[in-house]
Amino acid sequence: MKNLYISRYFALAIVVLTSALAMNAEIPPQPKNANELVYDYAHVIDSANLAVINDSLKNLYIYNKTQVVVLTVESLDGMEIEDYCQEVFQKWGIGDKKLNNGVLIVVKPKTETSGGKVRIHTGYGAEGALPDLLCKMIQTDSMIPAFKENNYGLAIKKAVNLITPSMKGEYPQDVASFLKEKQEEKKRDAWIAVIVYGILYILLCGLIWYFFFMPTKNDWYSIMASPLIAATITPSSGRRYSGGSSGSSWSSGRSSGSSWSSGSSSSSSSSWSWGGGSSGGGGASSSW
Repeated sequence: MKNLYISRYFALAIVVLTSALAMNAEIPPQPKNANELVYDYAHVIDSANLAVINDSLKNLYIYNKTQVVVLTVESLDGMEIEDYCQEVFQKWGIGDKKLNNGVLIVVKPKTETSGGKVRIHTGYGAEGALPDLLCKMIQTDSMIPAFKENNYGLAIKKAVNLITPSMKGEYPQDVASFLKEKQEEKKRDAWIAVIVYGILYILLCGLIWYFFFMPTKNDWYSIMASPLIAATITPSSGRRYSGGSSGSSWSSGRSSGSSWSSGSSSSSSSSWSWGGGSSGGGGASSSW
């Protein structure tokens, strides 16, 4: 019995300690001057790709005020990457306050003691142009293979090359085909559900008619009225059918020594402002 109490107290202490670590996680402060849209605090993006990525994101911002921010960090400080991204998104105010069209890409590189993690986190207004399924596809098809080769700059550049036209409503052919296929799958699932529930409804009406309104040989009134009565008293289904998607979550080990000094280089003297955008937690996560 004594050992049981000790085990319970020990488990409770672990829970409290874990919660405290999450609450005290070191979130990078909002940059005072948003001169860049790439913040390579983990120092994993080569200068050539960094300049290309930054220019692409600035051009997108000029085009329709879509603010896509790239952030690499050495550690997530024990937080789930989804929670970490939400904290950064809200603290920095990514995207326009009215449009909520911000997108945050967070990369935690793989180390000897912890796996690599990536998340594309979308604002409310970006979820239509950048749905969760598309975020996941970008990670699995374009980012993860390059991450496994330790080419972080190429991985992020590939993601930006897909996100940028998507936020403009100009889906590349492979992305358009992917989204069309998923929409067709949802339609097929909806039709199958309608057919199945329709058959069950007809069977239920038949059983009610058979057991409660089965007409006698000469009961013509029952013969005429019973199907109508059965259909009237049987509740109709008001179910709506829609597809959905989910994002997996992964935890990471805590590492220390993170530094919030930007490793990006400026290719323009233009100055951006943080718009105060919000996110509902949309997007997708992956690990390698």
